[in-house]
Amino acid sequence: MAPSDLTAVRVQEMALRNAYAAGDPERCAAHHLNLANQLEHAGAEPLLYIAHRLAGGVLRFQLDSDAYPEALGELALSYVRLAPRRPPLPETFEELCRLVEQVEGVRFRAMVEQLGQGGGADGDEAMHAVAGMARYMAG
Repeated sequence: MAPSDLTAVRVQEMALRNAYAAGDPERCAAHHLNLANQLEHAGAEPLLYIAHRLAGGVLRFQLDSDAYPEALGELALSYVRLAPRRPPLPETFEELCRLVEQVEGVRFRAMVEQLGQGGGADGDEAMHAVAGMARYMAG
């Protein structure tokens, strides 16, 4: 990674930490997506940047956010850019949490559990729904 790429990744990690500290799921989703873009630009492993795109999509799915289609589209484009290879996706919600919670201060699991209370999709259901819809969009 070039020094400027590393700096951009670190700035996004700090923004993501701050969003989790504020407890704002929409900001967390946005910063997961921003971090994914920076990681991809910096040449990170596809599993890592796709995990952050998926995390952003899961949060927006659970929030029923107006920005959900944008997150879904970004994830679908990741699939298309990696074609003809199958995109490396976390197989379980546990794996997704492990990947995105590598960033200090990220409490993705706790946020997803909180958003799923009251009959909403749990983490595993939301993850598979988002990944499946993006796969369908990618063709």
